[in-house]
Amino acid sequence: MAVGPHWDLVIASLVIPEGLVRLRDVLAASLHLVFPSPCATCGRPLDWERRSALCGTCWSRLERMPTSGCQRCGWPYPAAETAAGAAEPLCQRCREAADAFRLARAPLRYRQDGIARAAILLAKHGGRLPLLHHLAHLLAAEAPRFLAPEEWDVLVPVPLHWRRRWRRGFNQAEVLARAVGRAMGISVAGRALRRVRATPPQQGDPEARRRNVRDAFRVPRPGQIAGRRVLLVDDVFTTGATANAAARALLAAGAAEVGVLTLARVE
Repeated sequence: MAVGPHWDLVIASLVIPEGLVRLRDVLAASLHLVFPSPCATCGRPLDWERRSALCGTCWSRLERMPTSGCQRCGWPYPAAETAAGAAEPLCQRCREAADAFRLARAPLRYRQDGIARAAILLAKHGGRLPLLHHLAHLLAAEAPRFLAPEEWDVLVPVPLHWRRRWRRGFNQAEVLARAVGRAMGISVAGRALRRVRATPPQQGDPEARRRNVRDAFRVPRPGQIAGRRVLLVDDVFTTGATANAAARALLAAGAAEVGVLTLARVE
């Protein structure tokens, strides 16, 4: 069978009003059925239940995080006895870390060779905005399972440096934050936090990651977040280095407290 182009990218290039994005999905799905394209993760032809470049089967198999776990970071305990007798049970990472944020939550697991990891990398580095929007809607739908909307006053996306933002064409954290904001009825302060130096991509051990983002963030207008409960939004939580650096900048500018919501958590 002949394999056609990924029609979601063709349709995404058309100017379609925000309220008609479902029409875009239906049109792209119809074209995929007539001119099949392969799923980006399993290679099977995309079906009617597909989400952009992922078939319906792969989308349904995105690796999920449980709703219970560490009080601070949400990571599931390796053994039940870890939490025994603790008023606020914390995992080993959180017992040893001096986190600036109050809590961190994510609906997906980011594991090597996993579908969630492949989808996020494709959306972020492959320019697949339609796929990113599907992931953003998933985050918006799942966030209330982990977080109470009334506990947060404003959403702040983790910013990219302006050069990386220009090259990529979008900030994935802002796309995620705006979807969550619409679903949970929380305002988004897209420019409340600024990345003041271009840091290389995070890699290495936790200490190297902390050094990489140290003093990388500033709050240009503290009045936007002073006294407010801020929910920081990003795509992936790895060691918490980026989240902590951003949270410290927000707290120094007067934020009442900071929480973290990401699409996925690295195992």
